[in-house]
Amino acid sequence: MKVKAIDVFYLESEDISSVVVPRTKKFKIGDKIMDKNGTVYEVHSFEHICRTFKDITGLVVHGKFEGDIVNLVDEE
Repeated sequence: MKVKAIDVFYLESEDISSVVVPRTKKFKIGDKIMDKNGTVYEVHSFEHICRTFKDITGLVVHGKFEGDIVNLVDEE
């Protein structure tokens, strides 16, 4: 599954990224996602987005997520 990210924020001091995506129930904590470079990240938590933007959510991952396409990695 591929989802286009609305935005990506990187906090260098903590080495975490928040990948903002349209709200979907397809992502859960522990899922693996891949960025444009093929780097795989584990969804660590969800970021609380203010109520005005209740239809979006932030996937919090360790590392610098790059690109604007989020690929859910199928684990077999």
